[in-house]
Amino acid sequence: MFIIISGPIGVGKSTVTRIYSQVTNYEPLFETVEGHPYLEKFYLNSKEYSFRTQAFFLWDRFNKHFKMVNSGKNIVADRSIYEDAIFARVLNLRGEMDNDDYYKTYLPHFKLLTSILRPPDLMIYLKASLDTLLYRIRKRSRDMEKDIEPEYMRLLLENYEEWIADYPHKKLIVETEDLDLTCDLHPEWLLFFKAIHQKVLNDELPDEVIGLTKLKQELPLIHSSREKILEIFN
Repeated sequence: MFIIISGPIGVGKSTVTRIYSQVTNYEPLFETVEGHPYLEKFYLNSKEYSFRTQAFFLWDRFNKHFKMVNSGKNIVADRSIYEDAIFARVLNLRGEMDNDDYYKTYLPHFKLLTSILRPPDLMIYLKASLDTLLYRIRKRSRDMEKDIEPEYMRLLLENYEEWIADYPHKKLIVETEDLDLTCDLHPEWLLFFKAIHQKVLNDELPDEVIGLTKLKQELPLIHSSREKILEIFN
């Protein structure tokens, strides 16, 4: 089983990936930040390093995705290769990746590589407003993110929303405005994981944006204990 947690910067992908893996014993797969040869340089000079940064992410994610879908393991991944094109497009729209790099080199490689891959069993999109994303980014205080511009985040969010609306495979869109991503285990997490489990097994839940209020209407009440949530996955 291969599940991907997707969404814009600051929405909580790494937290969800980490906790889901701990609860279910799925193997977590995080994006390469440590050891990325261009990322820090990109944040200092985005126009100079945009293509190289995105090219590295593209190949790295293709390599991980290809290996994971053929591993036979249960995997939950933080971000996907499909989202790489969103960042590349935004960089092009902002004039930080030129047209030749984007249209003649990046996009043809992206289309070829993604055509080779088997899609994940489920794409989970974490949804949040621009104000919430900016708040969460400030709260976690990562050095490389301290100078992210609100206008960049607005453009990124718009392109993410367009992407997930057109994503053709199995997906679950979860509104996180009312989901506390700062507490590791409580009833809200249990409802969220129950929704993931139902979507993977029988696709009973719709693809539409689902917040906790609707989850509570559609799913049975689950008590806030680790034993109860583990029963879901047995």
